[in-house]
Amino acid sequence: MRRTVAIVLGVLLLCFGTITPAHAATLALTPIALGNVFTDGQPIKIGLSTDAASVTWSAADVNGTVVATGSQAAATTLTVPVTTRGWYKLTVQAGTATAQTTFAILSPLSTAPVAGLTTNRVGDFENIAEAWTFYPGSEFPGATGSFGLDTTDNHSGTSSGKLSGNFSAGGAYVSANRPLPSVSASSVSFWAKSPNLSFLTFRLTDSTGQVHQQRLTLSGATDWQPLTVTKFDGGKQYVHFGGANDGVWHGPAKQVDVVLDKAAITGATSGSVNLDDFTVNALATTPTTPLGDYESAAEGWSFYPGSEYPGATGSLGYDATGPKAGAQSAKLSGDFTGGGNYVAIQRSFVPINLTALSLWVKTSQLSAVGLRTTDATGQVHQQRLTLSGSTAWQQLNVTRFDGGTGYLHFGGADDGIWHGPAKAIMLTLDKSLIIGGGTTAVVNVDAVAATTPTPLLGASTHFGGSWNPNVVPLLAQAGARGARDEAFWSAAETTRGTYAFPAKVTNYLQSWQSNGLDSLMIADYGNCLYDCPDQLFNAPYTDAGRTAFANYANALANQYPQLHNLAVWNEWDVNAGGPANKTPDSYLALLKATYTKVKAGHPDVTIVGGGDTDVTQQAWFQTFCQLGGLKYLDVVSIHPYNYLHAPEGLGAAIDQVRATIRQYNGGIDKPIWITEAGWFTGTATAAVDEPTQATYVARAQLTVPGHDVDRFYLYDFKNDGIDPAAQENNFGLVHNESDALGAYTPKPSYVAYATAARQLRGATFLGKEFPGNGLIDQVYAANDGTPFRAIWTTGGSNTTVTVNATGPVQVTSLYGLTSTLTPNAGGQVTVTVGGWPTYIGGSTVGSVTVP
Repeated sequence: MRRTVAIVLGVLLLCFGTITPAHAATLALTPIALGNVFTDGQPIKIGLSTDAASVTWSAADVNGTVVATGSQAAATTLTVPVTTRGWYKLTVQAGTATAQTTFAILSPLSTAPVAGLTTNRVGDFENIAEAWTFYPGSEFPGATGSFGLDTTDNHSGTSSGKLSGNFSAGGAYVSANRPLPSVSASSVSFWAKSPNLSFLTFRLTDSTGQVHQQRLTLSGATDWQPLTVTKFDGGKQYVHFGGANDGVWHGPAKQVDVVLDKAAITGATSGSVNLDDFTVNALATTPTTPLGDYESAAEGWSFYPGSEYPGATGSLGYDATGPKAGAQSAKLSGDFTGGGNYVAIQRSFVPINLTALSLWVKTSQLSAVGLRTTDATGQVHQQRLTLSGSTAWQQLNVTRFDGGTGYLHFGGADDGIWHGPAKAIMLTLDKSLIIGGGTTAVVNVDAVAATTPTPLLGASTHFGGSWNPNVVPLLAQAGARGARDEAFWSAAETTRGTYAFPAKVTNYLQSWQSNGLDSLMIADYGNCLYDCPDQLFNAPYTDAGRTAFANYANALANQYPQLHNLAVWNEWDVNAGGPANKTPDSYLALLKATYTKVKAGHPDVTIVGGGDTDVTQQAWFQTFCQLGGLKYLDVVSIHPYNYLHAPEGLGAAIDQVRATIRQYNGGIDKPIWITEAGWFTGTATAAVDEPTQATYVARAQLTVPGHDVDRFYLYDFKNDGIDPAAQENNFGLVHNESDALGAYTPKPSYVAYATAARQLRGATFLGKEFPGNGLIDQVYAANDGTPFRAIWTTGGSNTTVTVNATGPVQVTSLYGLTSTLTPNAGGQVTVTVGGWPTYIGGSTVGSVTVP
């Protein structure tokens, strides 16, 4: 029997051949669109390769929730009908084979020019000329107090305004107030510091004389905190009285009052609050700070008779006849019949990081006016601004402060190099510039304004290493406006004195330009043609080596005129090995040589330096500043990595660096850029999961503007490898080109970064509010001037907030999903927020509270 069966089987095998088991299908997914990143309305199409007859698929969101499923016959393209913005993981099956990739749907990136706010500084509190006055709340007798300058404490500059109140004998409040220039304000922002107040009362008087009053909650912290008001006819415990008395805002504003209420003091009968950096803000095509509206003497302008050349007389007056803007202009008169060389009008201010200066001038008697600007070191930079001789108003624009017609310099560093920020301005009427050789002349001046930089979000890249520039469009699509990379010295100078930069440097810089990315280039690392101690990075340590490095950096600026920002070395304080020994003095020697060389031929190039100190290297940075290093840089660069902590800790690191700068720079700020900071995913120690990275990236983007950081470069844009256990492989917003999920496919952090970048494009940080329950509520003015908020909690648990509004409210999630909510009959909308930022917009939003 067994033999018979065996014979039959043998016959069958001869007839039909060998029986083989069914084989596993082949399956692969590849991006068609770069990185599988799409925008609203684009069909989601992904390359498909399989020998199976059909495939099935499912798409899950960042929480792992499946949001769509489907199947289709085998083809070269897989179409996924998902249209909602966000980040998704796509899983495809063909038989027993499975493949995965990720994709993202973003809102289109705005092509509107980046605008900003005109910031009218009505409370620098650097002198008593700002016209702030004290009021004792006389309608409720008994209160006493004062308002004056406090030189022992400040948020910026050298002093703040201090309002004190004592209610031991009665009374209800005291206040500080001042009249305002005529501004169509969109918001008011200021900084406050109080040892014992729970709130401030804020009053703004409109054009009809109506007073609009609301409360601004203080956090309970005794350090400086930003406050903002974006809705004038609303807010917490809003009331109105006087004027039209209709509860409707009628701009422009006429007066501002900050009120210290007895009810805000707990367990005492007296209290105080310091105020600083008080600004009234309005929408502008470019961010500006008016320096001379001349609507009142409170701006602090004064007349100077050129006393070092005795004999001249003259005056500063206010002329209501035909001003360029507002109700009046400044009128400067000079009489040299008794001698002298010039007369001038001048003012000082809290240092401003200006990028340009504009002013309007009217005179037929002068061929030019003189401009003097004082930099952070006290150095005066002087130039002439040529006039046409017309009797009409002429606009003059200045983009360079250490040059120009008839340029000279004196005082301070006295090196002919601009060391921003600016802290004073003078406009001169010179006898030598009077047409026809007369001895008297008059010039009217109006609308003097400083253009200030807009905040910029960027990312660090490694195109100077091995990255392919084909990924650059994906960086731009994320909303980054800048990128940071390097051109290695050793690759550019292989023969002494001859420079030939690799083609890849030219290629990625050209790609940056075509994609609208501002460049920050690092001149870095050593060259064994010079100092070569066979140590890490071969740091220059001799004068000859430093001179050679400076020549290379200058060659870099010569080769690429599109470079506006040049960093001197990368992380000297942790990697400059060999005889240089990572020390502050060795870095200063290199920085000084490079700064002097580059600035001589490229005065407009911003030199970025400071050793890139992180929060563990404060002693290093302090020594660097003490040695005078701040003279030889325009921007201080820091790398405040804090892997084990939430991004709000960045604020403390920034503030610590800023305090050190002020300590060794005469109380004057230098711009601070974060040129590296980030969190890595994967399995290495201190790694975070991908949703946490996304949350932290967005919170970091939102946190740094509140600490006056002009630029934030996330480290870095792309995963540098595919090993999950390697820390350096996993900082990116997108996957490595060799990743199994597909080349450059997005991590959740890419979408979170893109959402925040879109919200912050052209936006201005205004301040914080404190709804309670540990919530962080940051308020911004969007690129179009309308306010929006970013709200999250650091406590870990979700909470519900109430948005008080009179009209539609736009709510945008961490991953860009936007919905419009309509308030109920009570004017309220409830929104759930958590550790992820939620963006709340709408011009009718009055406040956010917790239940």
